[in-house]
Amino acid sequence: MPKKILFILLFVISPDFIGAINYSQTDSLALRGIDLVHHNQFQEGIEVLKQITALYPEEPMGYFFIAAAYQTLIDTYRNEKYKADFEKYIELAIKKSDQKIKSPHPQATDYFYVGASYGYRGINRSFRGDWWGAFWDGGRGKKNLEKALELDPTNYHAYYGLGTYNYWRSVKSKILWWLPFFGDQRKKGIAYTKLSIAKGKFAKDEAKWSLIRIYTEEKNYNQVLIWADSIKLINLEDIQGRWFTGLAYIGLGKWPEAERNYIEIISLCKNSPYYNVAGEVEARYYLAWIYYNQNLLPKSLGQLGFIFANQQEIKDNDYAKDFIDKAKELKEKIKQRQKGK
Repeated sequence: MPKKILFILLFVISPDFIGAINYSQTDSLALRGIDLVHHNQFQEGIEVLKQITALYPEEPMGYFFIAAAYQTLIDTYRNEKYKADFEKYIELAIKKSDQKIKSPHPQATDYFYVGASYGYRGINRSFRGDWWGAFWDGGRGKKNLEKALELDPTNYHAYYGLGTYNYWRSVKSKILWWLPFFGDQRKKGIAYTKLSIAKGKFAKDEAKWSLIRIYTEEKNYNQVLIWADSIKLINLEDIQGRWFTGLAYIGLGKWPEAERNYIEIISLCKNSPYYNVAGEVEARYYLAWIYYNQNLLPKSLGQLGFIFANQQEIKDNDYAKDFIDKAKELKEKIKQRQKGK
């Protein structure tokens, strides 16, 4: 066999060539799946994202996006039925991305996916009260996202993760700001998040939701409404933004707008196959609060009645269980106000 033909055959069958990723194909699938997820078509979006794992089972990309889709579903509908699915895919994403950065020549994208995967798991752990696990994951995520940017400064997705880390680490460690290692990095977190929105490919909407959450924490309610409206222009049925829009209207004392917002959330959730009573409980608590502040006490009690009727069902839901105690406190306030009449 001529040497030239032998060389061509060796090149064609080499492992590196076989494992080469068609990024235009994976990016197209990722963008299509993410768009479906952003329009609340979760199962359809996840099926598209699973095509990436079928094509490239050793790459972390597909597993990471599937995990992110499940987390968005859970967060949107307060539906913890999908918690195990999130945990399964985020663990796979971490496993695959850890393997990638241990390879002889890891790329910027490899460091991005390992950093982003640890970051997502860290956020989930902090929400569940696992602060030590969240701290460990956050530090690991930050280190790898910074390495991704060192290798490729145009990897603007990494700024979303770093923005989230810098802002919320500052918020949770406020009493330690006087130490040089900690400090107040909130402005840096906001700036990084905005950069990801402006130039990122995959995480634009996630970064917007993150910024809305940040501005809610900052009590900058006008900015909450502006950014939430920017998402509504793309998706009129956006629920994620509405959760924070409602808090903004309450913070501004715009009771009719707040009432309409939570009624819309209930309607959108109940018309979805992903409905969970936990989401309705949360919305009805805020309706009760809105009516209480307008001295519409019978209407407020009516909303609280729904919560008490469903308290057994939500007692283990990390989104909704605190609303049982909040509802009891509000009922006591109503009782005291009624006595004062």
